Amino acid sequence: MTDLSPRRQHPSLIVINAVRQLRGLVIPIVILVVSGGSRDEWWTSAIGGVIAMVSLVGQALVWWQYRYEVTGGELQVHSGLLARRERIVPIERVQAIDVNETPLQRLFHVVGVRVETAAGGGGDTDVKLDALSTAEADLLRQRLTVNRPRLDPASADGASLTETPAGANLADDEGRLIRRLSARELLITGATSGRIGPALALVGFGAQLIDDVIPDRYWERFIVAAPGAAGFSSRGIISFVIVIAIFAWLMAIASTALTFAQCEVRRQGDRLLVSHGLLDRRRRSIPLRRIQAVTISEGLLRQPFGVAAIDFESAGYGKDTPESGTLFPLLRTSEIPAFLAEACPDFATALDPGLLAPPPPRARGRYLMAGVWGLLITTAIAAPIAAWVAWAPWWWGLAPLPFVPLAIWFGWWNYRNTGWRLDDKDRWIARTGDVNRVTAIVPRRRLQHWSVHQDLLQRRVDLATFGAAVASGGGGGRFHLKHLDAATATGLLDRFGQRQPPSPAQEPVATTAPLSAGLP
Repeated sequence: MTDLSPRRQHPSLIVINAVRQLRGLVIPIVILVVSGGSRDEWWTSAIGGVIAMVSLVGQALVWWQYRYEVTGGELQVHSGLLARRERIVPIERVQAIDVNETPLQRLFHVVGVRVETAAGGGGDTDVKLDALSTAEADLLRQRLTVNRPRLDPASADGASLTETPAGANLADDEGRLIRRLSARELLITGATSGRIGPALALVGFGAQLIDDVIPDRYWERFIVAAPGAAGFSSRGIISFVIVIAIFAWLMAIASTALTFAQCEVRRQGDRLLVSHGLLDRRRRSIPLRRIQAVTISEGLLRQPFGVAAIDFESAGYGKDTPESGTLFPLLRTSEIPAFLAEACPDFATALDPGLLAPPPPRARGRYLMAGVWGLLITTAIAAPIAAWVAWAPWWWGLAPLPFVPLAIWFGWWNYRNTGWRLDDKDRWIARTGDVNRVTAIVPRRRLQHWSVHQDLLQRRVDLATFGAAVASGGGGGRFHLKHLDAATATGLLDRFGQRQPPSPAQEPVATTAPLSAGLP
């Protein structure tokens, strides 16, 4: 095995880490410069500058002490100023080698490398190198991949392993292209992403920042000059809300475009290579044997267009950001089985809703009333309060009642969306959702635990909630089906508890229609 001698990261790491630590001072400095601070405030800024210099020196010492090497089949990391720390990662334990490139790193022509282990999750179990040249990153990837056991593509469960031949330059092997996101699909992804909530929060933060930066006298002139300044009309308020909503929607589109621009999925032997990002370029390596479940998410805005996002749950793979678990951000639902057949065949199955076993008809009322009870309770509390206070009309307490029909509609939609089945390859397909419809595909052997729960009201009508979970480095991987027939839920519990796929003679007896429809 070819080793890698001890070496340090690129010196630009000193500046990169210092900027990351001090970026919280950028906004106060901008406010101070624009508004014109007093002498005391400038003295405070001078003290902040001294702190910045001390931070720069500290980062230089950290950079000098931090070294990494590959020797004896291990990745070794040596770090620490006062307390020395030694970390050892056996090469055979490496699950993924991800490369990302932020604008600040691009400025210094370096990239970040993250080495994921089986005990990942984004904590201290991963090794992060934030400043390597492209040549150094490729060399490290090669040293960590050469002679490392790799999954035989013919083995779905990872039982058969092969050795990567020495000298293979895997850094140059980009794999086979499966799918690339087009510019039109990127625009649709942003327009239907549902990120308007975070965008509205960002708009509010920006408004607060502008209010702090711009002197009050300018705001007073604007208000006086605004049409209808003597009193805002209802039409003006509605127009203002619409403008803010459109602006937030455009920001959501821009944010999604920056995140998923140039997105593509490639297959390289036993792993998937997913890359995306315009400013912050990320490239993730996902071992197929670590993927525990695939979920298909159809937001409310995407359902009319028949498109969805494909996510994954992976053992030992952390999720630093929401997009970390995204396999592909937008795909037509009719194209998903073919995409999965190429990308991860273990999860390729038919997604026809007509094949799913729905909850029993007697569960319909539970779904319809799920959101109504909260509105009725809120009304019961708000109505007496509105009648008691003098400054509010009594009918304000009835404000939640107009939303009852909408809650009933969402409950009915959730009932229609809920269903499950077991296919011929013992994969569990479960679909739920009112606003966001989610379909989970989980091979039975990937399930870690499963349960059946009955509350008092469910027990009266012989219903139950079935839950199952897979190993997930991101803290997710839990799936629930509410208000199934109790016999169906118990049959699933018995089926999943069997160590081997049952023969026809061993299958649970179908005591209800949903059970016979769902269990092959």
